[in-house]
Order: sequence, then structure tokens, then C-alpha cells
Amino acid sequence: MSEQDDLIGDMIAEVARTHGVAIARDDPVVAVVLLNQVVLRRYLEEALGPATQAIRAATQQAIDQVETIAEAQAHWLDQVSLKDRASFLQEQKALHEAWKADMQALIDGQNASLKQVLVQTISLLRAPSEPAAPPPQKPPPPPAPKKPWTWISTGVLLGAGATAILALTAVAWVQLAAL
Repeated sequence: MSEQDDLIGDMIAEVARTHGVAIARDDPVVAVVLLNQVVLRRYLEEALGPATQAIRAATQQAIDQVETIAEAQAHWLDQVSLKDRASFLQEQKALHEAWKADMQALIDGQNASLKQVLVQTISLLRAPSEPAAPPPQKPPPPPAPKKPWTWISTGVLLGAGATAILALTAVAWVQLAAL
């Protein structure tokens, strides 16, 4: 039995339990519900597809940059004295703290943006008779990185953003199913 058959069976059982109305698998209302599911899936693919591609590209770029930096640091560490290494480690700790603060600010901004997208999507799905609002404009590109760690933080942030998008989408599906 396929996942769609399970969905149809669950939908029929829920309608019967909640409303006391029996519908069959060949009832036109089932086709309408499945059509809505297809439309929603395509909407989500179109809305999340570019973000997913951007996340993958940024993640790969961050990985490449981290590998390059790691190789350069390994070569440099081989050439410096122990005293220089201790100084370098202190600088790295300071950079790490600054990076963590930058990451938290980026994550907070992404979470706010994702929450706004989710709220808009849910409101559009709840009010299908109203004309669709124009899609939100793309945010301006982020400023040029000031530190090499910015690329790493961007990759991590985009990965966290993708995870959050998927989690918020799942929450939206559960809430829509509860309607």
C-alpha cells in the first residue's frame, strides 16, 4: 500500500469520525484534496528550491574555504615557534567568540524571516478565495565578508536555515491537517 493510499484512508476515516459522513475513495472530493496536495507540494518546491540550491552552493563553498584555510594554517603552524603558536591560539579564541556572536545574529535574522514566510504561507492556504499576494522580494545580498570565518558561518547558517525550513514546513503540514 502506498503512502498516498494511506493518506486517502486516513482522510476518509477522519471525515467519518469527525463529521459522521462516509466518503468513498472514488468520491470527487478525494480528487480535490489530492489536487490541493499536488498544488501545495509544487508551491513548496518552487518556494524552497532556490533556497535549497543556494544552501548547497554556499555549504560547498564554505567547505572548500575551510579546507584551504586549514591547509594554510597547518603549513604556517609548522613554521612558527611554540611562543608564536600560543599567541596564535589566543587570537583564534577571540576570532571564535566573535564568530559565535555573528552566527547568533544571523540565525536570529533567518529565524525571523522563516517565521514570516511560514505565517504568510499558512494565511494564504487558509484563505484560498482571496487573490494571491505577490511573492516577497528577495532580501539584499549580504555584505562582503570581513573575516574568513564569515563564509563558514554563512554555510552553517544556511544549513540551519534549511533544517528550520523543513521543520517549519512539517509543522505547517500538521496544522493544516488538523484543520
